[in-house]
Amino acid sequence: FLDVGQGDSAVIETPNGAAIVVDGGGLVGSPTDIGRRVLRPYLRARRIREVTLVVLSHPHPDHFGGLASGTKSAHVRAVWDSALGRKDGVQGAYAAWRRQMEDDHAAMPPEHRFCGEHRVDGVVLHVLAPCPSFSEGRGTNDNSIVFRVTYGSRRILFVGDAEHEEEEDLLRTHAYDLPADVLKVGHHGSRTSSSEAFLAAVTPRVAVISCGVRNRFGHPHETTLDKLARSA
Repeated sequence: FLDVGQGDSAVIETPNGAAIVVDGGGLVGSPTDIGRRVLRPYLRARRIREVTLVVLSHPHPDHFGGLASGTKSAHVRAVWDSALGRKDGVQGAYAAWRRQMEDDHAAMPPEHRFCGEHRVDGVVLHVLAPCPSFSEGRGTNDNSIVFRVTYGSRRILFVGDAEHEEEEDLLRTHAYDLPADVLKVGHHGSRTSSSEAFLAAVTPRVAVISCGVRNRFGHPHETTLDKLARSA
């Protein structure tokens, strides 16, 4: 999990060196290029010249802002990105990143193609939502790509910025797939995420919250921290 301030970014490295980038961070309203400052140096330090997969959880700037510059020096083989950004006509860094991926000939399947289980070098990625596609009339956060990573007996659950509505859907449709050792906490620890019922289903041993110091949103919210403490 990379320190990108008020945003999300993580890199998964498999036993034989395959790399999966989950979001790229991005500081809204700041001249700082978080991809060039954080993600790209990390990939170079780890000598990662090829990224097997990039997962954009949802098209918000604090998740896509650093992807174009962050992955510029690495060849990207595939991208998981819901159609929501294109439907909503998101421009700027998102559109630039999409063009970069097209120029790099990265595979960009529609979401119904990447729902379900996939294996990358012995690691199982199971996409749980939004499947088979994003939900019309629902906010962008509640259309986050949610997926579980399994290696051996260990599990990590990535939920993007999923809030209570998407959490309720997951409890209805994938309750048995939610338990995980590590939870990437939804929406930077907002009080609109991490319901008690959802945390009871996940039962994480470790909870990771990515947010900025003294951010204006009040993340992580005290009620969320209390619920996480009670679920431990």
